[in-house]
Amino acid sequence: MSDLPEKVKNFIRKYELLEPGMRVVVGVSGGADSVALLSVLNEISRSFPLELHVAHLNHLLRQEAGEDAAFVRRFARELGIPVTVGYARVSRLAAVKKMGIEDAGRWARYRFLHHVAERVNAQRIAVGHHAGDQVETVLLNILRGAGPKGLSGMPPRRGMVIRPFLDVTRKEIEEYCGARLLTWRTDASNLTTDYRRNRLRRELLPYLREKFNPGVDRAILQLAEIMGAEDAFLEELTGRILRRVLWKRGKGEAVLNLEDFLSLPPAVCRRLLRRAIREAGGSLKDLGYRHIINCLEFLRKNLPGGELQLPHGVRLKKGYDNFRVIVNGRHPHPAEDPTKSGLQVVLQVPGETPVPALGFLFQAEVRQRENLKGDGDIRCLFSENYQVCFDYDKMKLPLTVRTRRAGDRIRPFGLNGTKKLKKLFGELRIPPEERDRVPLVTSGEEICWVVGYRRGCAAPVLPETRRILILRARKLPGENKLEN
Repeated sequence: MSDLPEKVKNFIRKYELLEPGMRVVVGVSGGADSVALLSVLNEISRSFPLELHVAHLNHLLRQEAGEDAAFVRRFARELGIPVTVGYARVSRLAAVKKMGIEDAGRWARYRFLHHVAERVNAQRIAVGHHAGDQVETVLLNILRGAGPKGLSGMPPRRGMVIRPFLDVTRKEIEEYCGARLLTWRTDASNLTTDYRRNRLRRELLPYLREKFNPGVDRAILQLAEIMGAEDAFLEELTGRILRRVLWKRGKGEAVLNLEDFLSLPPAVCRRLLRRAIREAGGSLKDLGYRHIINCLEFLRKNLPGGELQLPHGVRLKKGYDNFRVIVNGRHPHPAEDPTKSGLQVVLQVPGETPVPALGFLFQAEVRQRENLKGDGDIRCLFSENYQVCFDYDKMKLPLTVRTRRAGDRIRPFGLNGTKKLKKLFGELRIPPEERDRVPLVTSGEEICWVVGYRRGCAAPVLPETRRILILRARKLPGENKLEN
């Protein structure tokens, strides 16, 4: 089929898979699909400049595997294209990682392709999945109860990996190879029914074509295209909603507003949970529908402080008004435990004092009362949780920033006496895992400011106050506060 290169070139342009001058690693197993892919890309590169590099991985599963590698080397050299051949003991990998041979082979193959791409500084990795593979993938996903993303099948591009043949049938590939006198290797394992995909290809699909719909392949491809467009739209919408409910994200953590989240429709909540796991750097592998439903039930019914374990080290932790997605079982701030280290920093007054361990920059300013125009200017200084004012002349210097200690108490406004800091944290609904990281500003031995939450009643600004101390706390950039 002489017009196959033109068809593939149009597909590449439609989905913006490649740009002229790119270096592309082409995965070539030796089968008809990958042989045709390499040949087509080589033809295209004459009018659409590309630098190609062939990569072949020997899985060491079959006796003929060495002959496959030799075939790929010869074919690449005939085309004048550099080639890299790698080896992986897939059977051993499957045993170590406790996965099937098919999954282990796929994992090893993509890891190898990315390694080669990094070594040769390639911008893309091209693989030979065609329309028939797409049909099989979607049907397998239907049988396992997948959602819209699974029903959309394999995308033309995911990251560096591109699939230029997704709109090409097996018949077109064989016709092209015949017209170009190309030979290929046959993997005998593809002829057995030992694997699910082979059984689907050799038994289920022929049955569906014969008994239900001769055009079932085209119908499934149409389903994939429709669901792909729907999924892309819903993902964009989910991203917009996420910006509204996501409080904070950082390495190994994402924090979401609980009330806003639970007010959303279940379909949106399911997507948001998956997106939040990705935002926290977690894996969606092995995360099924039942896991997501369990998450929603957990967030609706459980008391604050509860925790739910998910696959691959992902945890869900419920607070009073938020919930956290934590990855790899780590505390979201593993580098330092300020409480255990007895953190205590003297504030520069006036001046700036960074406290990286707590993620804050403290700014202290002393202003003369007469320099303020009126009561309005004074009142505006009290309007933020991260800005407070004191009568400078009544403060005991130096001021320090520290974290909580056992037995800490504070004198809140309107209360005769003191209150345990632990009780105040509970009333303010500060999650237990955050309490050791709340900065406390002290004047002498007295806690005068629980930063971000509550000012104590020490040294209030009164009409007779002559000098006003203004303290501000600013989040350092490393805290990754989400900006809308």
